[in-house]
Amino acid sequence: MSENNTPRKVEGGQSNTVAPVSSPPGKSWVQFDADSGENKDSPAVISTETNGDIIVTLLPVNTRFPWITPAQFRPELVPEELMAQGLTLTVEEYVQAMELLVNDVRFSLYNVCYKRVLVVWITLAFLILLGLLFSGLTGLTLFALGIGWLILNACAIFLSLYLKFKLQRNLERCLAHVNKQLLRHKIVIALDDRGKISCHKVNLCFLYMDSAPCIAHLQTSIEQQERDPASGWEQRMDITSHDIVIQGSRTTRLSRKQERATLLYLRYISRWGRDRVRGRLVSPPAAGGRHCSSFTCPCQFIEEHLHCKPTGKLTFKSFFLNPDQPNDTSLCRIQ
Repeated sequence: MSENNTPRKVEGGQSNTVAPVSSPPGKSWVQFDADSGENKDSPAVISTETNGDIIVTLLPVNTRFPWITPAQFRPELVPEELMAQGLTLTVEEYVQAMELLVNDVRFSLYNVCYKRVLVVWITLAFLILLGLLFSGLTGLTLFALGIGWLILNACAIFLSLYLKFKLQRNLERCLAHVNKQLLRHKIVIALDDRGKISCHKVNLCFLYMDSAPCIAHLQTSIEQQERDPASGWEQRMDITSHDIVIQGSRTTRLSRKQERATLLYLRYISRWGRDRVRGRLVSPPAAGGRHCSSFTCPCQFIEEHLHCKPTGKLTFKSFFLNPDQPNDTSLCRIQ
Protein backbone atom coordinates (compact mmCIF):
# COMPACT_ATOMS: atom_id res chain seq x y z
CA MET A 1 0.00 0.00 0.00
CA SER A 2 1.30 3.41 -0.93
CA GLU A 3 2.27 6.04 1.59
CA ASN A 4 -0.85 8.09 0.90
CA ASN A 5 -3.05 5.15 1.94
CA THR A 6 -1.54 5.07 5.41
CA PRO A 7 -3.11 7.06 8.24
CA ARG A 8 -0.57 9.57 9.42
CA LYS A 9 -0.11 10.26 13.13
CA VAL A 10 1.03 13.68 14.15
CA GLU A 11 4.43 13.57 15.80
CA GLY A 12 5.04 14.71 19.32
CA GLY A 13 6.17 18.28 19.62
CA GLN A 14 3.55 19.50 17.16
CA SER A 15 0.58 18.48 19.30
CA ASN A 16 -0.44 16.22 22.14
CA THR A 17 -0.92 13.08 20.07
CA VAL A 18 -2.63 10.02 21.45
CA ALA A 19 -0.08 7.34 20.64
CA PRO A 20 -0.72 3.58 20.93
CA VAL A 21 1.48 1.88 23.48
CA SER A 22 2.11 -1.02 21.17
CA SER A 23 1.40 -1.07 17.47
CA PRO A 24 2.41 -3.80 15.00
CA PRO A 25 4.97 -2.36 12.56
CA GLY A 26 3.84 -2.06 8.97
CA LYS A 27 0.15 -2.50 9.81
CA SER A 28 -1.91 0.67 9.75
CA TRP A 29 -5.34 -0.73 8.95
CA VAL A 30 -7.46 -3.16 10.92
CA GLN A 31 -6.70 -6.74 9.88
CA PHE A 32 -9.45 -9.38 9.99
CA ASP A 33 -8.77 -13.06 10.69
CA ALA A 34 -10.34 -14.09 7.38
CA ASP A 35 -7.87 -11.87 5.51
CA SER A 36 -4.71 -12.11 7.54
CA GLY A 37 -4.92 -15.45 9.28
CA GLU A 38 -4.11 -15.82 12.96
CA ASN A 39 -3.11 -12.56 14.57
CA LYS A 40 -1.00 -12.95 17.68
CA ASP A 41 -0.05 -9.31 18.06
CA SER A 42 -1.21 -7.63 21.24
CA PRO A 43 -3.82 -4.89 20.65
CA ALA A 44 -2.87 -1.25 20.88
CA VAL A 45 -3.84 0.62 24.02
CA ILE A 46 -4.98 4.24 23.97
CA SER A 47 -4.66 6.43 27.03
CA THR A 48 -7.94 8.33 27.40
CA GLU A 49 -7.03 10.51 30.34
CA THR A 50 -6.38 13.75 28.41
CA ASN A 51 -9.10 15.43 26.31
CA GLY A 52 -8.39 16.92 22.89
CA ASP A 53 -5.56 14.56 21.93
CA ILE A 54 -5.19 13.61 18.26
CA ILE A 55 -5.80 9.90 17.74
CA VAL A 56 -5.04 9.59 14.02
CA THR A 57 -4.98 11.70 10.85
CA LEU A 58 -6.20 10.21 7.56
CA LEU A 59 -4.89 11.20 4.13
CA PRO A 60 -6.75 10.68 0.82
CA VAL A 61 -6.28 7.28 -0.79
CA ASN A 62 -6.33 8.38 -4.44
CA THR A 63 -2.85 8.80 -5.89
CA ARG A 64 -3.57 9.28 -9.62
CA PHE A 65 -3.62 12.93 -10.70
CA PRO A 66 -3.89 14.12 -7.07
CA TRP A 67 -3.66 17.79 -8.01
CA ILE A 68 -6.85 17.75 -10.07
CA THR A 69 -8.89 14.84 -8.66
CA PRO A 70 -10.94 15.37 -5.47
CA ALA A 71 -9.74 13.80 -2.25
CA GLN A 72 -11.19 10.33 -1.74
CA PHE A 73 -11.49 8.28 1.44
CA ARG A 74 -12.42 4.61 1.68
CA PRO A 75 -14.77 3.92 4.61
CA GLU A 76 -13.94 0.21 4.63
CA LEU A 77 -10.31 0.92 5.55
CA VAL A 78 -10.40 1.23 9.33
CA PRO A 79 -7.33 2.70 11.10
CA GLU A 80 -6.17 0.42 13.87
CA GLU A 81 -5.68 3.41 16.20
CA LEU A 82 -9.47 3.87 16.35
CA MET A 83 -9.93 0.22 17.34
CA ALA A 84 -7.44 0.37 20.21
CA GLN A 85 -8.26 -0.52 23.79
CA GLY A 86 -9.65 2.47 25.64
CA LEU A 87 -11.94 3.47 22.74
CA THR A 88 -15.44 2.09 22.26
CA LEU A 89 -15.84 2.73 18.53
CA THR A 90 -16.64 -0.40 16.52
CA VAL A 91 -15.76 -1.19 12.91
CA GLU A 92 -19.40 -1.03 11.84
CA GLU A 93 -19.93 2.37 13.43
CA TYR A 94 -16.75 3.76 11.89
CA VAL A 95 -17.76 2.56 8.41
CA GLN A 96 -21.26 3.97 8.86
CA ALA A 97 -19.93 7.37 9.95
CA MET A 98 -17.41 7.55 7.11
CA GLU A 99 -20.01 6.55 4.51
CA LEU A 100 -22.27 9.26 5.87
CA LEU A 101 -19.45 11.77 5.39
CA VAL A 102 -18.05 10.80 1.98
CA ASN A 103 -21.52 10.41 0.43
CA ASP A 104 -22.64 13.87 1.55
CA VAL A 105 -22.69 16.36 -1.31
CA ARG A 106 -21.61 19.17 1.05
CA PHE A 107 -18.39 17.31 1.79
CA SER A 108 -17.72 16.73 -1.93
CA LEU A 109 -18.41 20.36 -2.86
CA TYR A 110 -16.05 21.60 -0.17
CA ASN A 111 -13.27 19.28 -1.32
CA VAL A 112 -13.54 20.40 -4.92
CA CYS A 113 -14.45 24.08 -4.68
CA TYR A 114 -13.37 25.70 -1.41
CA LYS A 115 -9.70 26.41 -2.13
CA ARG A 116 -10.20 26.74 -5.88
CA VAL A 117 -13.26 28.88 -6.61
CA LEU A 118 -11.36 32.13 -6.08
CA VAL A 119 -8.28 30.89 -7.93
CA VAL A 120 -10.39 29.84 -10.92
CA TRP A 121 -12.01 33.26 -11.18
CA ILE A 122 -8.72 35.17 -10.82
CA THR A 123 -7.26 33.06 -13.63
CA LEU A 124 -10.31 33.62 -15.80
CA ALA A 125 -10.30 37.37 -15.09
CA PHE A 126 -6.62 37.59 -16.04
CA LEU A 127 -7.31 35.85 -19.35
CA ILE A 128 -10.20 38.24 -20.05
CA LEU A 129 -7.93 41.21 -19.32
CA LEU A 130 -5.29 39.89 -21.73
CA GLY A 131 -7.99 39.44 -24.35
CA LEU A 132 -9.02 43.07 -23.96
CA LEU A 133 -5.45 44.36 -24.14
CA PHE A 134 -4.64 42.43 -27.32
CA SER A 135 -8.04 42.86 -28.98
CA GLY A 136 -6.90 45.89 -30.94
CA LEU A 137 -9.54 48.16 -29.43
CA THR A 138 -8.55 51.74 -28.58
CA GLY A 139 -9.96 54.94 -27.20
CA LEU A 140 -13.20 55.18 -25.29
CA THR A 141 -14.24 51.66 -26.21
CA LEU A 142 -11.22 50.10 -24.52
CA PHE A 143 -11.62 52.45 -21.56
CA ALA A 144 -15.29 51.54 -21.09
CA LEU A 145 -14.53 47.81 -21.34
CA GLY A 146 -11.71 48.24 -18.81
CA ILE A 147 -14.07 49.93 -16.34
CA GLY A 148 -16.61 47.17 -16.91
CA TRP A 149 -13.92 44.54 -16.28
CA LEU A 150 -12.97 46.19 -12.97
CA ILE A 151 -16.59 46.25 -11.80
CA LEU A 152 -17.17 42.66 -12.90
CA ASN A 153 -13.96 41.52 -11.26
CA ALA A 154 -14.84 43.16 -7.93
CA CYS A 155 -18.34 41.67 -7.93
CA ALA A 156 -17.00 38.22 -8.81
CA ILE A 157 -14.42 38.33 -6.00
CA PHE A 158 -17.11 39.20 -3.45
CA LEU A 159 -19.27 36.41 -4.87
CA SER A 160 -16.39 33.95 -4.59
CA LEU A 161 -15.81 34.90 -0.96
CA TYR A 162 -19.51 34.45 -0.26
CA LEU A 163 -19.47 31.01 -1.88
CA LYS A 164 -16.46 30.02 0.23
CA PHE A 165 -18.32 31.13 3.34
CA LYS A 166 -21.36 29.05 2.38
CA LEU A 167 -19.21 26.03 1.56
CA GLN A 168 -17.50 26.21 4.95
CA ARG A 169 -20.77 26.61 6.83
CA ASN A 170 -22.37 23.69 4.98
CA LEU A 171 -19.33 21.54 5.70
CA GLU A 172 -19.60 22.34 9.42
CA ARG A 173 -23.24 21.26 9.37
CA CYS A 174 -22.25 18.06 7.57
CA LEU A 175 -19.54 17.29 10.14
CA ALA A 176 -22.00 18.05 12.95
CA HIS A 177 -24.25 15.32 11.56
CA VAL A 178 -21.33 12.88 11.49
CA ASN A 179 -20.02 13.86 14.92
CA LYS A 180 -23.46 13.16 16.34
CA GLN A 181 -22.83 9.50 15.52
CA LEU A 182 -19.43 9.61 17.25
CA LEU A 183 -20.50 11.63 20.28
CA ARG A 184 -21.07 8.67 22.60
CA HIS A 185 -17.63 7.30 21.76
CA LYS A 186 -15.92 10.56 22.84
CA ILE A 187 -14.46 11.02 19.35
CA VAL A 188 -14.51 14.16 17.20
CA ILE A 189 -13.79 14.27 13.48
CA ALA A 190 -12.45 17.49 11.97
CA LEU A 191 -11.38 18.41 8.44
CA ASP A 192 -8.13 20.27 7.79
CA ASP A 193 -7.62 21.45 4.20
CA ARG A 194 -3.93 22.32 3.91
CA GLY A 195 -3.91 22.75 0.15
CA LYS A 196 -3.82 25.97 -1.85
CA ILE A 197 -4.78 24.70 -5.27
CA SER A 198 -4.27 20.96 -4.88
CA CYS A 199 -7.32 18.82 -4.12
CA HIS A 200 -5.16 16.20 -2.40
CA LYS A 201 -4.26 17.85 0.90
CA VAL A 202 -7.54 17.35 2.72
CA ASN A 203 -6.90 15.61 6.06
CA LEU A 204 -9.48 13.98 8.30
CA CYS A 205 -8.41 14.23 11.94
CA PHE A 206 -9.89 12.12 14.72
CA LEU A 207 -9.57 13.57 18.22
CA TYR A 208 -10.45 12.22 21.63
CA MET A 209 -12.80 14.57 23.45
CA ASP A 210 -15.22 13.86 26.29
CA SER A 211 -18.21 16.04 25.49
CA ALA A 212 -20.15 15.61 28.74
CA PRO A 213 -18.45 18.40 30.79
CA CYS A 214 -18.63 20.93 27.94
CA ILE A 215 -22.27 20.15 27.12
CA ALA A 216 -23.22 20.49 30.80
CA HIS A 217 -21.47 23.86 31.00
CA LEU A 218 -23.11 25.07 27.77
CA GLN A 219 -26.51 24.07 29.12
CA THR A 220 -25.88 26.17 32.23
CA SER A 221 -24.76 29.12 30.09
CA ILE A 222 -27.86 28.91 27.90
CA GLU A 223 -30.13 28.89 30.94
CA GLN A 224 -28.34 31.93 32.36
CA GLN A 225 -28.54 33.82 29.08
CA GLU A 226 -32.27 33.10 28.77
CA ARG A 227 -32.87 35.26 31.82
CA ASP A 228 -31.76 38.26 29.75
CA PRO A 229 -33.92 38.34 26.59
CA ALA A 230 -31.96 41.34 25.26
CA SER A 231 -28.70 39.38 25.10
CA GLY A 232 -29.54 37.88 21.71
CA TRP A 233 -27.94 34.59 22.71
CA GLU A 234 -30.51 32.45 20.91
CA GLN A 235 -29.94 34.24 17.58
CA ARG A 236 -26.19 33.82 17.90
CA MET A 237 -26.28 30.05 18.45
CA ASP A 238 -27.12 29.32 14.78
CA ILE A 239 -28.87 26.05 15.55
CA THR A 240 -32.35 24.70 14.88
CA SER A 241 -33.95 23.99 18.25
CA HIS A 242 -37.62 24.53 17.52
CA ASP A 243 -40.14 22.20 19.08
CA ILE A 244 -40.97 19.05 17.12
CA VAL A 245 -44.66 18.93 16.18
CA ILE A 246 -46.15 15.49 15.44
CA GLN A 247 -49.44 15.72 13.55
CA GLY A 248 -52.04 13.02 14.04
CA SER A 249 -55.30 12.41 15.79
CA ARG A 250 -53.74 14.41 18.60
CA THR A 251 -51.07 17.01 17.93
CA THR A 252 -47.99 16.36 20.04
CA ARG A 253 -45.30 18.94 20.65
CA LEU A 254 -41.87 17.73 21.79
CA SER A 255 -39.60 20.32 23.35
CA ARG A 256 -35.96 20.38 22.29
CA LYS A 257 -34.74 22.76 24.97
CA GLN A 258 -32.71 20.02 26.63
CA GLU A 259 -30.99 19.29 23.30
CA ARG A 260 -29.83 22.84 22.64
CA ALA A 261 -26.51 22.43 24.44
CA THR A 262 -25.75 19.25 22.47
CA LEU A 263 -26.76 20.88 19.18
CA LEU A 264 -24.63 23.91 19.97
CA TYR A 265 -21.66 21.69 20.82
CA LEU A 266 -22.04 19.73 17.58
CA ARG A 267 -22.47 22.95 15.55
CA TYR A 268 -19.00 24.27 16.43
CA ILE A 269 -17.00 21.19 17.48
CA SER A 270 -15.54 20.61 14.00
CA ARG A 271 -14.36 24.24 13.90
CA TRP A 272 -12.75 23.77 17.31
CA GLY A 273 -11.11 20.55 16.11
CA ARG A 274 -9.66 22.25 13.03
CA ASP A 275 -8.15 25.02 15.14
CA ARG A 276 -6.88 22.43 17.61
CA VAL A 277 -5.09 20.54 14.84
CA ARG A 278 -3.62 23.77 13.39
CA GLY A 279 -2.42 24.94 16.80
CA ARG A 280 -4.50 28.12 16.73
CA LEU A 281 -6.14 27.72 20.11
CA VAL A 282 -4.88 30.19 22.66
CA SER A 283 -3.18 28.51 25.61
CA PRO A 284 -5.12 29.05 28.84
CA PRO A 285 -3.57 30.46 31.99
CA ALA A 286 -1.19 28.45 34.15
CA ALA A 287 -4.15 27.06 36.09
CA GLY A 288 -5.19 25.18 32.94
CA GLY A 289 -8.29 25.21 30.75
CA ARG A 290 -11.80 24.55 31.91
CA HIS A 291 -11.88 20.94 30.72
CA CYS A 292 -8.55 20.65 28.86
CA SER A 293 -5.19 20.98 30.54
CA SER A 294 -3.14 22.73 27.86
CA PHE A 295 -5.51 24.60 25.52
CA THR A 296 -8.95 26.12 25.19
CA CYS A 297 -11.69 23.52 25.55
CA PRO A 298 -14.74 23.45 23.22
CA CYS A 299 -17.16 25.20 25.60
CA GLN A 300 -14.69 28.06 26.10
CA PHE A 301 -14.15 28.27 22.35
CA ILE A 302 -17.91 28.38 21.68
CA GLU A 303 -18.60 30.97 24.35
CA GLU A 304 -15.84 33.26 23.09
CA HIS A 305 -17.21 33.02 19.57
CA LEU A 306 -20.83 33.63 20.56
CA HIS A 307 -20.02 36.62 22.77
CA CYS A 308 -18.48 38.51 19.84
CA LYS A 309 -20.82 37.17 17.16
CA PRO A 310 -23.32 39.80 15.95
CA THR A 311 -27.04 39.31 16.49
CA GLY A 312 -28.92 38.96 13.23
CA LYS A 313 -27.31 39.44 9.84
CA LEU A 314 -24.24 41.59 9.30
CA THR A 315 -24.84 44.03 6.44
CA PHE A 316 -22.40 46.22 4.54
CA LYS A 317 -24.17 49.32 5.87
CA SER A 318 -23.89 48.31 9.53
CA PHE A 319 -20.28 47.23 9.10
CA PHE A 320 -18.96 50.31 7.28
CA LEU A 321 -21.14 53.03 8.81
CA ASN A 322 -20.97 51.73 12.40
CA PRO A 323 -17.50 50.21 12.80
CA ASP A 324 -17.48 50.84 16.57
CA GLN A 325 -20.70 48.99 17.31
CA PRO A 326 -20.58 46.46 20.19
CA ASN A 327 -21.12 43.55 17.80
CA ASP A 328 -17.82 44.09 16.05
CA THR A 329 -16.76 40.78 14.49
CA SER A 330 -13.06 41.65 14.49
CA LEU A 331 -12.79 40.04 17.92
CA CYS A 332 -14.07 36.71 16.67
CA ARG A 333 -11.59 33.90 16.29
CA ILE A 334 -13.29 32.64 13.12
CA GLN A 335 -15.58 34.83 11.05
